[in-house]
Amino acid sequence: MMRKFVYSILIITGGLFGCSTTKNIPAGDRLYTGATIKWEEGKKKDKKELGSGLSQRLRPKANSRLLGMPFKLWIYNLANPKKKKGIHKLLRNTGEPPVLFSSVKPSYTSEVLQSYLGDNGFFQATVTPQTINKGDKKASVGYSIKPQIRYAINKVVFEMDTTTTLGKDILRTQRRTLLKKGDFFKLDIVSLERDRIFDRLKQRGYYFYDSEDLIAEVDTTNQGVADIYLKVKPNIPKRAGQIYRIKKVTIYTNYSLEDSTQLKLPAVQFHDLHIVDPDKLYRASVFDHAIFLRPDSLYRLRTHNITLQRLVGLGTFKYVRAQFRPSRSDTGALYANFFLTPYQKRSLQFQVTGTSKSNNFVGSEIQIIARNRNYLKAANQLDIRLGGGFETQVGGGKQQLSSTAGYSVNAGVSLTIPRFFFPPFEYNLNSAVSPRTRFSLDYELLTRRNLYNLNGFKFDLSYIWKPKRYTEHNLSPISVSLVVPSGITPLFDSILQRDPTLRQSLEKQFILGTNYTITYNNQTARRVHSNYLSGNIDLSGNLFGLFIKEQNGTKNLLGTPFAQFTRLTGEGRHYWNLNANAKTQWIFRALIGYGLPYGNSTTLPFVKQFFIGGSNSIRAFRSRTLGPGTYRDTTSFLFANQAGDIKIELNTELRAKLFSIVHGALFVDAGNIWLTRDDVKTGKGGGKFNFGGTASELAIGAGAGLRVDASILVVRFDLAFPLRKPWLPKNERWVLDQIDFGKGAWRQENLILNIAIGYPF
Repeated sequence: MMRKFVYSILIITGGLFGCSTTKNIPAGDRLYTGATIKWEEGKKKDKKELGSGLSQRLRPKANSRLLGMPFKLWIYNLANPKKKKGIHKLLRNTGEPPVLFSSVKPSYTSEVLQSYLGDNGFFQATVTPQTINKGDKKASVGYSIKPQIRYAINKVVFEMDTTTTLGKDILRTQRRTLLKKGDFFKLDIVSLERDRIFDRLKQRGYYFYDSEDLIAEVDTTNQGVADIYLKVKPNIPKRAGQIYRIKKVTIYTNYSLEDSTQLKLPAVQFHDLHIVDPDKLYRASVFDHAIFLRPDSLYRLRTHNITLQRLVGLGTFKYVRAQFRPSRSDTGALYANFFLTPYQKRSLQFQVTGTSKSNNFVGSEIQIIARNRNYLKAANQLDIRLGGGFETQVGGGKQQLSSTAGYSVNAGVSLTIPRFFFPPFEYNLNSAVSPRTRFSLDYELLTRRNLYNLNGFKFDLSYIWKPKRYTEHNLSPISVSLVVPSGITPLFDSILQRDPTLRQSLEKQFILGTNYTITYNNQTARRVHSNYLSGNIDLSGNLFGLFIKEQNGTKNLLGTPFAQFTRLTGEGRHYWNLNANAKTQWIFRALIGYGLPYGNSTTLPFVKQFFIGGSNSIRAFRSRTLGPGTYRDTTSFLFANQAGDIKIELNTELRAKLFSIVHGALFVDAGNIWLTRDDVKTGKGGGKFNFGGTASELAIGAGAGLRVDASILVVRFDLAFPLRKPWLPKNERWVLDQIDFGKGAWRQENLILNIAIGYPF
């Protein structure tokens, strides 16, 4: 069967190969197959350093290739040029038209390459193009580079007029110059040096100074060395060399371009701010926390930007604009005006969303949100939410479970304050994002058809702050949850009888504690390498456990037991963009979790347990059907609940854009969960964590996926199959030799289709 499958793939591939890549080339023209760059001489490290930059400047780009083959061109050529609709239109839109040699301009490209070499110190380099014919219908271009000598920096001279304040301040920045003697000349570094000086001057009050006011002259008279002279342009505007201080700050709270009458209204002074708010829409303290530019302070660009970002971050203003006007009577003084256009104070949102969870549940949810963006006139955001939805478990495999459909009803209220409220510590946060305090109260009823109901009540007090651009902290000093199971059916009760650990985790109980999360995320499409790091500590019952006495062996609060545990999780991701605009991306991910129940608890609460498998985890195994350790539950397919106290998960995924909004992926996942308690106590043989046997107990799966990425919504289809099954005997866990896509029984047993919304990580 496997042989037939391979033959089918070969036939399809052969059919594509049979489509000529030159069938739609006009007479007298040729298919452009790309360009090559050859260095006639030069050092290996120079070729490596500049190779990518040279390749990026080659124009035009030849038809794209996948595994060395022009699939998109083949697809385009399958269409009949005379037919404009139907399947032929689809093929043309999906495919890629041939890149014609007539569109190539070798001489112009040679000049671009030569200019790039000059920008990197090869001032005498030459680039010679040569057309390479490949038969009657194909051609490429070869570019031959003779780099000559590469120029290095000999000296850097700051030629400044020290009789001026501007000249003196520029000289003060010289100590941290990016231009170092002995380094190769690079125009990019010269530009960065000008930007560095610009930033420093903008922090010293030079409001009207521009980076173009500084010029760099390069002397290459001496062979192989470059002398760089930094100078202020002659005859720059006088105000460019003037240091400015803030004279007065005025805030217009309800500004409109159509109605400028607010500009003529009197202002009310609060501390050193002047606020024009005739309708008394806002408390003055709102701006006292957001405005960092103050009278008599030096103008600083960073403070300017922080103020704008703070005002935008309040979430109550649609538009924020700053205007700085020099005083006519006071030299070196600036009037700072902030024009704010508010959103409508109250709004009602109706949202219908598709949902997918890591346990393979997919469904739809409706949310109604009543929002007040300026509650109590303090830019506080009050949200009142009411919602509901349904979900069902999807995916293939023999492990398909019954009774998995369910629905939920939820309601909640939250108040977000754009500052620390009752702060647990003094913290002067001079960052672009306002610190926030959030109070939230939520209720959710989750019903699993034919199994149980789960009522959840939760109160949180959270502090969120972002001291740096990529780092965010979230501290919940008070987090109270009450979980109340109800409506347990005889069917589910029989499952609980067989699994005492599950019964304990689903008992009515309080979760009282503190939660802290730190997140670092510098991911952007422009970065070649970026990272996401997250750590969380969740403590429950520690403080209450010290003061509440046991009654009948259990500590209770209001007659209900409370959980005691410590739970730690850490996650790291590395994103590697293999080409521009992140069209091809390789991601690596690692996740580790550890939970320790103690005192009042013998197991982690149901909502705090670790599980593995599913659409956002190890996709070759259904959610909650894997582990712990080598344990395998073969007694019930009605309710999967393989949970653990320890979790290790490793993933790698290669993503690539195929065409339009369709993306593909290849992935490998590995991991498992374990228990901290003895097998005798849990009744799950092989489930206890053993450090020495961890590697051999990792489940491993692989697969491929398609993602329809419409920006606002990503629908994901991942097809996966196991490579290693940890419950099998130790020497039989690898199942590579059993893979047989052509065999129906194997497909039913092993292929898992994950349908989800959003990327897995």
